[in-house]
Amino acid sequence: MIRRTLRSGLRAALVAQLLGIGTAAGTHAQDAGRREAPADSASERPGQPAEDPADTLVKALQPLRVRVGRPLVVGGASAFEVDVDSLAFLAPSPTLGELLRDTPVLRVRENSRGETHLSLRGSEARQLPVLLDGVALTLGWDNRTDLSLIPIAGVRRVQMVRGLSSLLAGPNVLGGVLRLEVAREPFARAPVERVRLGTALDDAGGGAVDARVEGLIRTGGAEVLLRAGGGFRRRNELPIPEEIVQPNPALPGVRLNSDFRQANGFLAARLQTPGGAWAALSSVAFSAERGVPPELHVEEPRLWRIPETSRWVTVLAGGTGWRDTGAGRGRLSASVGIDFGHTEIDVYKSPAYESVVGGEDGDDGTLTFRLFADHALGDGAIATAFTFVDTDHDEKLDPGGAASFSQRLWSAAAEVRQPFGQRADGSGAAITVGGSLDGSDTPETGGLPPQETLWDWGAKLTGSVTLTGGATRLHVGVSRRTRFPSLRELYSSALGRFVPNPDLGPEALVVGEAGVTASGASWTLQGVAFHQRLTDAIVRTEAGEGTFRRVNRDRVLSTGVELLGSSRWRFLSASVDLTLQSVRLDDPAIPDERHAEYQPAVSGSFELGARLPAEIDARFLLDHIGRRYCVNPDVGRDEELEADTHLAFQVWREWRLKGLGPLSRFRALAGVDNLGNAVLFDQCGLPQPGRIFRLQIDFG
Repeated sequence: MIRRTLRSGLRAALVAQLLGIGTAAGTHAQDAGRREAPADSASERPGQPAEDPADTLVKALQPLRVRVGRPLVVGGASAFEVDVDSLAFLAPSPTLGELLRDTPVLRVRENSRGETHLSLRGSEARQLPVLLDGVALTLGWDNRTDLSLIPIAGVRRVQMVRGLSSLLAGPNVLGGVLRLEVAREPFARAPVERVRLGTALDDAGGGAVDARVEGLIRTGGAEVLLRAGGGFRRRNELPIPEEIVQPNPALPGVRLNSDFRQANGFLAARLQTPGGAWAALSSVAFSAERGVPPELHVEEPRLWRIPETSRWVTVLAGGTGWRDTGAGRGRLSASVGIDFGHTEIDVYKSPAYESVVGGEDGDDGTLTFRLFADHALGDGAIATAFTFVDTDHDEKLDPGGAASFSQRLWSAAAEVRQPFGQRADGSGAAITVGGSLDGSDTPETGGLPPQETLWDWGAKLTGSVTLTGGATRLHVGVSRRTRFPSLRELYSSALGRFVPNPDLGPEALVVGEAGVTASGASWTLQGVAFHQRLTDAIVRTEAGEGTFRRVNRDRVLSTGVELLGSSRWRFLSASVDLTLQSVRLDDPAIPDERHAEYQPAVSGSFELGARLPAEIDARFLLDHIGRRYCVNPDVGRDEELEADTHLAFQVWREWRLKGLGPLSRFRALAGVDNLGNAVLFDQCGLPQPGRIFRLQIDFG
């Protein structure tokens, strides 16, 4: 009742945040690359703040800064990190999906609902949570979030931990974790005035604008960093190569039903006291309208429009900082996340999108509470976390009537890190061991059979050795995590596309990985070998008459190698990533082996940057994804997608203008996406956009 009462104010809160969010002004503390190196454990630097209380067991190498990201090792696991403000080629009002399409190793694709999701090492979106300042955006009705709708104008840093993610990250974390840092991270203290304005147009009729401002307030020895911004983006259509055949009345070269509108805003604040205590606020909101392009490979695709989808996420957090406890040094912190959303879906009779024959209205509310405690143990440390999540979903189906659903998830975890042979030059060794207990239940199930309370366990063991003065690091580890099925997987019919299955059980993932990360004065390199075994995997199978049903299959096996490298010399810089993997379904009950959907054996990218004459910067990106397969319900067999290669190119120049204060930096950019206008597919029947030219200017 409390959640639904709070949620009733969503639209008013969205209007207030989207219209009034950009009024703050002042000075700020700019990062300027002087980020505090995070401690590998709470005891390694017990008097300094760590970046994220959700995982204090962090060690970051300091390789060459590259444009898209830098590899590092976090808690004994491979990772990479991106400073969002350093990416000059991002369009104004950027989304998380746009950023991740350019990052190494990850695969990003759009599905038949028009949503953009992650894939990594054979793991899918529901197994790869997205955390906003420690609170999961991916716990709720569907246990995943549409990356194409998540604005990142307020995000300072993105970190992707692959495979061996921390047990402290909460429930339903399997194949990795994607962290978005907004206000929880400590900030530098050099006040610099900052205002940013940007706008962009493309030749497909799309455009975007945004504005951001930061200010630092000092009072009574404490410091408060305030940040706010908002943006708007639209497109009337997406281009596609003319040889792609679409349903009537589609125009040649124009993707049917591909329009999009979104307004978004953010508000962030962080209080730091001289004694180390802190408090933080992160609030993000958006409201959007869009079409859902129909699949081209089936006779009866979804004919949807989404006239409204809105979301408001707020995280309140605070901590004591490091304190003497009588038995050493320790700290406490807590956070509360409030996540409300509303979605309307209209179902149309024909591809003309004129006659509505059904639809769905859905309201979502998720409350998350997280508590962390860290304490030094001699040279090492113990870090503990408790997470509780309560989510509900109310829907009205036409036809079908109204129904309410709810789910509760919880997790208690601890990790202990013990260093050995630490030297002043940074070399040494360390092991990390941890365990967790996770649970789930479904109090409301829309009249369908509820699940009994489910329990499962997690564990992690990693070791690392740092050599050559901290420039080379070897790591190895193994972990086991579990994921409980989401409400949508259990009970949703997806407007007739799925048959509900309340008997779904949890899936468990065992991960092993070993790797090396090294860096020099002008280069960095990371190589990681991994093996994953997902048991009782939840996969979709044909249920007849063009529908699907989710079932627990025996297991999905993933084995592979990831290579990431970057280098810079004189006026050139380059980065490359390559993933070689084998992902297969293994189910003795089915004699004919099926391919794992959308899992290429080979994928990778190459990025080349150059400083041209007249101080012009240029960037060329090549992204390749190999052959993969999908399940076609119309023919009852796997369908092959050919290998794709995507090309993009941008050039830009910056000027310093006198007399404009915080707006004195001016940048102009021109770019083209899908340079060769190639026929590229995200999924079967879902082509990527064709060639698009973009012009962009930024101030500040």
